[in-house]
Amino acid sequence: MKQNISILLILVFSISFSFAQIPVNEYRKEINKLKSGSQLSDYWSKLYKIDQEILVHTSDIKMADSISISNMIRTALVLEIHGIKAYNPNGFVPILNLSHNYIGQSQLAYWPIIERCAEVGGAIESFGGKYPAYQLESVSLTFYNYSLFQQEEKYSKLLNKLGEIKTESVVDALLKAFNNQNKLRELSETEVLHYWYLQSSKDRIDKKTFSFVKMSDGNIYKKSYDRIQKLKLIKTNSESKIYQIENEPFDWKYIYRQNGDLTLVDDYKNELIKYTIAK
Repeated sequence: MKQNISILLILVFSISFSFAQIPVNEYRKEINKLKSGSQLSDYWSKLYKIDQEILVHTSDIKMADSISISNMIRTALVLEIHGIKAYNPNGFVPILNLSHNYIGQSQLAYWPIIERCAEVGGAIESFGGKYPAYQLESVSLTFYNYSLFQQEEKYSKLLNKLGEIKTESVVDALLKAFNNQNKLRELSETEVLHYWYLQSSKDRIDKKTFSFVKMSDGNIYKKSYDRIQKLKLIKTNSESKIYQIENEPFDWKYIYRQNGDLTLVDDYKNELIKYTIAK
C-alpha cells in the first residue's frame, strides 16, 4: 500500500507543484497531448487513483484542498480541450471531484461541469441516489452542513438557483477559489462569539461543533472542520442579527440572537435548523 501511495505521489507531483499555486499551463500541455481514446481513459484513471488513493487519505487540510482543486481543474481542462465527448458516462471522476471538495466557492465554480455531465447521463444519474440528490447534498453540506436527504421537493428550486450562477471560465473560477482559500489561511482568530453543535437535520445532533468567530481582518466567519466562511451582516435589530454566508447559493440565512440562539432559515424564512449551544 505504501509503495502504491508513493507511486501516486509521483503522479501528483510529476510536474513541479507548490501548494501556493496550481500549474494550469502545465496541465494544459499534458492534456493537449492526449490524442486517443485510450490515452484519455488512462488519464481519467490517473485522476481517479489520485482521488481514491491519495486525496481521501490526506489529513492535511491545505494539501487536501490543493489536490482537490487541482483534480477539478484537470477535469475541467479535459472537457474544455477535448469536448464533452471525452467524458466517459460510466466514470465517477467528475462526481467525486465535487463530493470530495469542501470549499463552497470551488464547488460553485465547478457546478457547470456537473451540469454538462448530467446532460450526457450515465453514472451521474444514479451515483449516490437519483440525480441530483448526491450532488445537491454535497453543496448543501459544504455550505451549511445541512442535509437534503429525502427532501426531493426542494431539488428543482435549488438546481435552478445553482444554474443562475454564471461562470465564464470554470478554470479561472477554480483558481480564484484556490487563491481566496490561501488568503483565508493567512487570517488569525481573534474572538469566538459562540459554539454550537453541528446538526445536519432537526433530529440529528453531532458531537462536533462549529462557531462564529471574528478574524484578524475584523470580519465575522462561520468556522467548522477548521475551515472558515465569511459571513455578511444582512440585517440587525435590538434582538438579533441576520447573517448570510458570502456567495452562498440558496439564499439561506442565519438568525443570531443576543443570547446565543442560532437558527438557519431558508429563503422563505422557514426554520431549517435551530442549533443547540455547546456549553
